[in-house]
Amino acid sequence: MATRARVVIYAHDEATAAEAAKAAFARMAEIECAISDYRVDGEVPMLRDAPSGRWVDISPDLNAVIARSTDMRILTGGAFDVTCGRMTAAWRVARTQADQPDDWAAWLAKHGPGHTRLSQRPGQVRLVAPIPWLDFGGIGKGYAADEALATLKARGIEAALVDLGGDLAIGAAPPGTQGWSVARVGADEPLLLARCGVATSGVGEQHLATDERFVSHVIDPRTGQWIGHHDDITVVAPTAAKADALASAGCVLGAAALRHCVANEIGVTVY
Repeated sequence: MATRARVVIYAHDEATAAEAAKAAFARMAEIECAISDYRVDGEVPMLRDAPSGRWVDISPDLNAVIARSTDMRILTGGAFDVTCGRMTAAWRVARTQADQPDDWAAWLAKHGPGHTRLSQRPGQVRLVAPIPWLDFGGIGKGYAADEALATLKARGIEAALVDLGGDLAIGAAPPGTQGWSVARVGADEPLLLARCGVATSGVGEQHLATDERFVSHVIDPRTGQWIGHHDDITVVAPTAAKADALASAGCVLGAAALRHCVANEIGVTVY
C-alpha cells in the first residue's frame, strides 16, 4: 500500500502492548500481499494475467475487499470503482514524467466500465477481457486499518487507534476521556471520536499542474475524466474501509452529492 502505519495502544503493561502491536502490523502486512498492486508478487497484479471468462480462486482478504468495494460502487452510483486500475496506473506514469495524464473517455466508450467485466462468488472472481485492473487505493488502507484494530481487540485491547496513511480505525476512547481527538482540515475544533473510522481525501499531496490544466490523482470512473480542483472531503463512518471509500467518492461527487448518497446510512457523516 506504500504508506506509513502507526498504532496507538492503551494496555496494562508494555509487553502486552508490544505483542499486540506486532500482531497488528503483521496483519496489515498480510493484507498488503493480498490487495496491493504495488507488489509485483502480489495477488492483484497477478490477476491482470487471469484467463478471460474463467473463475479464479482468491484469498479471503481479496474476496472481502472486492465485496466491500462492490457495495461502495453501488452506494455511490459508480463514483467509487476499484476496476479503474488501468487509469490510475497511467496517472503514476504521468506523475513520474511530470506530464499530463490522458483522459479515458474513449476507452470507456469502447469497452465499458471495468465492473461490468468482473463477477464474484465466495472465494473466486471471474474477469472478462479486456481484463480489468484492480486498484484498492481508495479502500485498502481503511480495510487494513479495520483488520489491525480487530486484531488488537481480539487480544483484549479496546482503547486503540490505527493510522494507516491518514485513514483511521478508532477503538474505544482512551481511559478517562470521551474519545480520540482527531483534527480536521480547515476546522477550528477537532472531532472527538470513538469506535468508528475516519478518512480524508483531497488534492494537496497528489496533483499535476501546468499553465493550461490542473488535475488531481482522482479520476471519475464513470466518465474517464480526471478531477480538477476540489475541496477536501472528510468522512466519519462505522468502519475505516467505508470512510476511505466514501471520502474517495466524495472527491468525484462533491460533499453535497455524497451526503445525498449516504442519507440513509447509519453512522456516516460527511464534512
